[in-house]
Amino acid sequence: MANHGFLPHNGKGMTLPILTKGLADGLSIGPDFTAAIGGAGLLSNPNQNPLSPYFDLDQLDLHNFPIEHDASLSRLDATFGSDQVFNQDIWNSVLAYVPADQDFTIENAAKARYSRVSTERGRDPNFTYLPQHFIFSYGETALYLSTMGSSVVAQSAPREYVRMFFEQEKLPYEQGWTPPEAPITLASLAAMAVELNAAAGEEIPEGLTITESTLKAVFSGLDPLTGLLANTSLPH
Repeated sequence: MANHGFLPHNGKGMTLPILTKGLADGLSIGPDFTAAIGGAGLLSNPNQNPLSPYFDLDQLDLHNFPIEHDASLSRLDATFGSDQVFNQDIWNSVLAYVPADQDFTIENAAKARYSRVSTERGRDPNFTYLPQHFIFSYGETALYLSTMGSSVVAQSAPREYVRMFFEQEKLPYEQGWTPPEAPITLASLAAMAVELNAAAGEEIPEGLTITESTLKAVFSGLDPLTGLLANTSLPH
């Protein structure tokens, strides 16, 4: 987003108004989602000014809070190296689920995501997959399908759009992409996350549900079961 001018190019000084306008203009993201992820961003700033709250994008790279997590679709787990650098081998394992002549869909995106979880669970001795990561990763997949698709109900996205989004961190205007007409909201993401979970066939942790409220909690940096701050090492 910063690469296209919707957010400050240096990634510094993000405020909720800047984030709300930038994500709405660039990706048709609704204000409810932005308020959640923006709130988590504000929590990640250790030098917060309560009179003028802001955060920098690089502060979102804290391990397991609020965005970075194990079993990423395009990054190494922190155990094995930098979790902030695109990894082509990891991403190729995701692309393997989507033939070159097909779109990303609920079915193949769900299977690709669950494969990453299964792979890292089997090889990473420090693998962390708590209820918040369960919900977050489904919401994350719903988010890229929704933003790269033609609408929030399309449930598919062209493979080349998704590749450019991940591989070059660019919006695929050159390939013909335009932002969805309807806003992407926590409710629309939660509905798609439920379908992704059903397609993956992954058991939902005991006591957990995939809903608008639990999605809001995890994108806000909270534990979806307790409602408490997920990373207790943060200042609060």
